[in-house]
Amino acid sequence: MIYASVPMDPKARHAALAREIAAHDYRYYVLDDPGVTDAQFDALLRELRAIEKEHPELATKASPSQRVGGEARPNAVKVKRKNRMFSLDNAYSAEDVAEFLRRVGEGLPDGEVPAFTVEPKLDGASIEIVYEAGHLHLATTRGDGETGEDITQNARTLRGVPLSIPYDGTLTLRGEVVIYRKDLERMNEVREKEGLEPFANPRNAAAGAVRMLDPKEVAKRPLRAIFYQAVEGAAKAPSHSATLAWLAELGLPTHRREALVAAAGIAEAIANIDRARATYPFETDGAVVKVDAYRHQDMLGETSKFPKWAVAYKFQAERGRTRVRDIVVQVGRTGALTPVAELDPVELAGTTVSRASLHNPEHLAKLDVRVGDLVEIEKAGEIIPQVLSVVLSERPKDTAPFAVPTECPICKSKVSAKLREEERPELGQEAALRCMNRTCPAQVMGRIIHFSRRFSMDIENLGEVLVEQLVEKGLVHDVADLYDLELDKLAALDRMGKKSAKNVIDGIKASKARPLDRLLCGIGIPQVGQVAAKQLATEMGTLEALLAMPEAELRERVGQIKGFGPKMVDSIVDTFADPKERAIIEKLVARGVGTPAIRAEVVTDGALSGKSFCVTGVLSRKREDVHASILAAGGEVHDGVKKTTTYLVAGEKTGQSKKDQAKKFGTEIIGEPRLEAMLRGE
Repeated sequence: MIYASVPMDPKARHAALAREIAAHDYRYYVLDDPGVTDAQFDALLRELRAIEKEHPELATKASPSQRVGGEARPNAVKVKRKNRMFSLDNAYSAEDVAEFLRRVGEGLPDGEVPAFTVEPKLDGASIEIVYEAGHLHLATTRGDGETGEDITQNARTLRGVPLSIPYDGTLTLRGEVVIYRKDLERMNEVREKEGLEPFANPRNAAAGAVRMLDPKEVAKRPLRAIFYQAVEGAAKAPSHSATLAWLAELGLPTHRREALVAAAGIAEAIANIDRARATYPFETDGAVVKVDAYRHQDMLGETSKFPKWAVAYKFQAERGRTRVRDIVVQVGRTGALTPVAELDPVELAGTTVSRASLHNPEHLAKLDVRVGDLVEIEKAGEIIPQVLSVVLSERPKDTAPFAVPTECPICKSKVSAKLREEERPELGQEAALRCMNRTCPAQVMGRIIHFSRRFSMDIENLGEVLVEQLVEKGLVHDVADLYDLELDKLAALDRMGKKSAKNVIDGIKASKARPLDRLLCGIGIPQVGQVAAKQLATEMGTLEALLAMPEAELRERVGQIKGFGPKMVDSIVDTFADPKERAIIEKLVARGVGTPAIRAEVVTDGALSGKSFCVTGVLSRKREDVHASILAAGGEVHDGVKKTTTYLVAGEKTGQSKKDQAKKFGTEIIGEPRLEAMLRGE
């Protein structure tokens, strides 16, 4: 773009240069079609900065010179957004899409036939940007959906995002910050020359940069933003597809790959994206299907987490081949030994995979995985990578079968075989090797980490690295010792300090008020999960009551709880009869941990009366809230799938073991939408 007759007035020349630079930014970062060389572009920017040096009043926030300026943020500032940023419900099959269409049809009045947009699901870092009176005003990260982190200065460095637009009102946009594959390759070449570790994939490089405190560092990365939604200010457009076209007219970057189709055309549109995604400059792991008309979206509304008018279709699991570098053995909180394959890094589903669980020695023996083997692995739905098989034709001649350990790799104690079903019935009768030394550092660490989890005592600021230090330094020997930690000793640990140590101490103190069921779950009684812990707490009321009750009476009392079978009863009784376990529990009581349980009223005539549910996977609500809804509707909740379980509610990332158990017992597998419909009495 050339301006042939530009007046020499500094203000006018500055405005002309700003327009020309913005136009070149648009061509390069949005259209991917540069109109000038880098040297020509730099010359324009140098001239603009020279004018601003002579006339500082022209260096406004809208000037291209301000993209890489700004001071580093002293800390992360949280911003509560006006409109919540929802997640998307996932679909993995044609049946899932058909179920989505059925729900859409039921949610619209008779005779209303919706159209749909189908577009790539961008794989980057989510961002919200707000324009006020035509100027970039605020940018935030996704955060928890309701509250994000202020990254406005960082967003101003995104060259494809205009600092000003021809729109006078408030315009709130949602998008993804991405790095093109070709840009990542060039960036990694530079990093390797400088002796730095290359980035594994575009998503990681983009996500890490977005939250950097120093915008000058952010500006060094070739970040781009791609907008896919307007949540405020798009009143002129009647639909999502019309809004995308309008955003492009405003000079805002969009993916420009949406298809407007009827319901019958959705499958083909998804297939077209799947076939073409390898040619896209950015990463995508699926397709998003949206009801197009805004009035239809308003009719359908949202759940607590998902809009009912959209679904993300995830492409099939990505598989790859890689070599096994080593097989190591991990020790969990119960002492179970789990073999893990360490792999040559391989890209799968947008992430770098370098480890895969081999579950247990029996499973490893069935696969006959050996160090040096070429193996086929799979990663679906962002779950743990799985080793599917060994490519025997590629096996090196000098490999040897994995040697089953006879001692714990951590504490060197002897190991013994024990049926895994005693602890996790859904895994069946497979034998697990177990370290029997309860003071094994790996077990102590595992129990403390389990105790601090959100579903247990929810102790803030107590991460795995800190727990490892606490155990190694001998500051804690069991979970009760957490409540005796001293500020000075904690502050003296690596990467700590008085402020960080105080945050940890405060988090531990706050956990004392957690209800009894969370404490029972945190103790880690075998076979007692969140649901059983809730039932046990409701029946017994206090931890003191459990400790004081004679063994025979405890067995009888616990045995009367609905759904508690003989193995679970034995596990509870054995735990409270074990002197070492009792000593820890008595220490917890002495420190005032855990509030008494309140007996809930039993519902006998609700919408779910006579039905039982096992809830697993990632859902739109916290699992305990889903459990509460089922119980309030008269249903029964099981920790695992049993012979008497009516339904397995399978959310995202559901493990295969629970599905297999459901098939074994004839338990019907349903999704969260079906459960929500049942809760409504449908």
